[in-house]
Amino acid sequence: MDVTMRNSIATPTLEALKASTPKALAWDENDNKMILVISAEGATDLTVKAGNGIQGVTDLTLTVPKGVSLVKLESGRFKNVSGENKGKIVVVSTGTPSVGVAALV
Repeated sequence: MDVTMRNSIATPTLEALKASTPKALAWDENDNKMILVISAEGATDLTVKAGNGIQGVTDLTLTVPKGVSLVKLESGRFKNVSGENKGKIVVVSTGTPSVGVAALV
């Protein structure tokens, strides 16, 4: 993932989700600069799974509208710090939106 500097255009790569199938997304830059990008053809629910660090206690479920949405997440709550998905966040949706991450400074 590339870090996008001020006054530049961020062009994250979006990956289509399969309904009800968890997807791990790399979250490998400075944590406070990360944005989850969601593009949906229709309204859907999207859940960001709690990470396995000390702050990862509950999932976050969002109702995503049709179109493009941005969500800034707290890495301590959602980033996995160990195991198979170390350094990643895990999302799952009832629909098939496309998702990606952008690192902004």
